[in-house]
Amino acid sequence: DHLVAGITAKREALKAERGGKHVPIAVKLAPDLENDEILRCVDTLVSYGIDGVIATNTTINRKRVQGLEHAEETGGLSGAPLRERSTEVVRLIAEHVKGEIPIIASGGVMTGADAIEKLEAGAQLVQLFTGFIYNGPKLVADCVEALAAWRKSGR
Repeated sequence: DHLVAGITAKREALKAERGGKHVPIAVKLAPDLENDEILRCVDTLVSYGIDGVIATNTTINRKRVQGLEHAEETGGLSGAPLRERSTEVVRLIAEHVKGEIPIIASGGVMTGADAIEKLEAGAQLVQLFTGFIYNGPKLVADCVEALAAWRKSGR
């Protein structure tokens, strides 16, 4: 509460200084939180008028890379090992908020099919990061093609 209240108070002060221009704020949540903690965070974001929630940030969980070279390195893990949990979190939030706050899916989007998975889980937008690093601009084209086919199928 204290952090989000401070952020929104500062935004309102800057809005007054800058002629009423509203600057949207989206908060990215960690996938390593327990589901009830995630939902409490989302409730806080909604109550303070945060404009969007990003599901999810990197993970410190190494289960999906166990036994691989460099698996024990510290720091946040992104990309494919994060995809499943990120989608779970998107679905959890979407079912909880029922459209009250936009959800931006992030985490493990390596293909167009991964992007569609996030949309089907309840995201309104999809953020590309690690997948873009590994696959380059082709990933954007793959996502656009997958989205067009998904929309055409009537889902």
